[in-house]
Amino acid sequence: MPVRSPRRKALNVAAVLLLLAPGAALCAAGADPAHGAPETPAPASPAPRSAGVELPAFRSGLWEYRRTFMSPETGKPQVATTRKCADPTLEMREKMETLKKKGCQFAPLKRNSDRYISSWVCQTPNGAMRFRDVLLAKDADSYEDLSETHTRQRVMQQRIEAARRGECPGMGSGAPLTPTRKPPRRP
Repeated sequence: MPVRSPRRKALNVAAVLLLLAPGAALCAAGADPAHGAPETPAPASPAPRSAGVELPAFRSGLWEYRRTFMSPETGKPQVATTRKCADPTLEMREKMETLKKKGCQFAPLKRNSDRYISSWVCQTPNGAMRFRDVLLAKDADSYEDLSETHTRQRVMQQRIEAARRGECPGMGSGAPLTPTRKPPRRP
């Protein structure tokens, strides 16, 4: 049985929290992210509220996420792209609730034009991890999410560019969204 070091455990916790982060998470999505004066999307359903500020509403459908993670070890960006059927607004809400249930403390959400700025602190066995997230809402079909995670040892940065690519395959407009299922593991 492998023995994990506290440092490795902290990195694993950081990686999970980055993936659950409300951009990484305010977003879905991200949503890990503007130019001009884009139209602010009208909320399609209630979004999380904080001090009167609401997150933007995004349309459900087939979304493409391009995640760029700056590796503190190599200093080189690591890029991954994925597509999935998603409701980014719902995923953001659920991810924020998950973090709150884990004891993370959120500062009030701030908005400056098309930028939604959030920050929160989560306690880990190796101390506090601080997060800062800027969600740049372009329209109801795209956003960019920029996030930073601070630990005692390092700062990690992530950028997510998210864009809706259309309806989910096999589903018409207005059809209920079903989650993408993972294929069964092979022995």
